[in-house]
Amino acid sequence: MKKLDLLKEQQNFLQALEAKGKSANTLKNYRTDLNIFNQYLAKKGREPILNELTLAEIKEYDHYLEKKYNSPNSIRRRVQALRIFFDYLIEKALIDYNPIKKMVVSPKVVDLPNPTPFFKVQELKAYLSSQVEAANGHEQLLAARNMVLFYLIYGAGLKVSDIEKIKINHVTEAKGLYRVMIAHEKKDPFTVTLPEEFNPIFEQYLSLLEEGKERDKIFFHDLLFNANPFRILKGGLSARGIEIIFKEFSAKLDHSITARSLRQACIFKWIGAGIPLSRVKEWMGVQPQYSLKPFQVLMKDKPSDFAFLEV
Repeated sequence: MKKLDLLKEQQNFLQALEAKGKSANTLKNYRTDLNIFNQYLAKKGREPILNELTLAEIKEYDHYLEKKYNSPNSIRRRVQALRIFFDYLIEKALIDYNPIKKMVVSPKVVDLPNPTPFFKVQELKAYLSSQVEAANGHEQLLAARNMVLFYLIYGAGLKVSDIEKIKINHVTEAKGLYRVMIAHEKKDPFTVTLPEEFNPIFEQYLSLLEEGKERDKIFFHDLLFNANPFRILKGGLSARGIEIIFKEFSAKLDHSITARSLRQACIFKWIGAGIPLSRVKEWMGVQPQYSLKPFQVLMKDKPSDFAFLEV
């Protein structure tokens, strides 16, 4: 029997995901999770030969993860990555069944939301506004980009993975308000309404962006862009790029602010404003059965801390 190289098949799997349009961040996570399995095999002294793996070894992987990680969610993610990889191998007719489906893992633990405090949201917005007003040229373009990024997250509740893919034509105007369209691979596209005060910021940004692209002799359709202090480098803003920007925000405001914590503040804002939960879930891009109970409980227990009602 021909030996199947596990590492080669993993690389083929990642290339297949990339061909389907998966983000660089998603590919990185799959690669990391699969490498954990490879490390497990290496510690057992096993060669990475796919068709020499035994069912017992795969079942023991669960115990290995339990010793290595305290978080049930970390264990679930690594098992899920391996399960999807084995499903891919079945599709390619390299194996007959998925042994991971028999692996029992702990139920998912939902972490309590930890939103950016409202007064820090206000500080961030004021800081970004002042940067746009005080700067000019390329610096003003960067400041306007960061302001648009703020509104995409706190105004529209977008995830970083959504922001990475947004094009200029995904933001459209209707009845005096802008809406941003989100298109997922396995879901129908949907739109989220941005607050009215986004209008002048966005229109100013588009004008500055066109000037910047002309100045730097670069062309792209992405809404956001990556840049150094002197020029635009390329269209699109990666998850890593957004993370760096938020580290700069945190340093300026002396408070840890992440895209995730700002997005959670947006969700509290929606719920506090009385928007129907079905609409909140639609805007979040989650399934109808997704539970917003952690948000509702915190809002009920500490309304002064979590009832964000303004942009």
